[in-house]
Amino acid sequence: MRADVKDFGQMMVKDHTAINDDLKALAAQKGVTLPDGLDAKHQAMVDKMSALTGTKFDDAYIAGMIKAHTKDAKAFKAESAATSDADIKIFLDKSIPVVDAHLQHITAMKKYALR
Repeated sequence: MRADVKDFGQMMVKDHTAINDDLKALAAQKGVTLPDGLDAKHQAMVDKMSALTGTKFDDAYIAGMIKAHTKDAKAFKAESAATSDADIKIFLDKSIPVVDAHLQHITAMKKYALR
């Protein structure tokens, strides 16, 4: 495993734990129950990634992170523009820069690996 992939993964754990903690607090405030586990699609992705090693893992992880963060950035920005709930907008507007930074970082890692 590339050191930069490992470092990025550690950053993902740290940053997304903070975002998820904020989301859990917001959900509790709004009386919404969040799922406590992965859905079948995401569990299958974890299972697939767990079977990979070395450069196959690195390449799949980078591609997956680019795809997920591109989708999430778009969704967060669209919802922030559309929501009338001030609390949700605050959560999204706080999270968007983190998601954007992750996307820029992982995209740069892919470009670096192609050199």
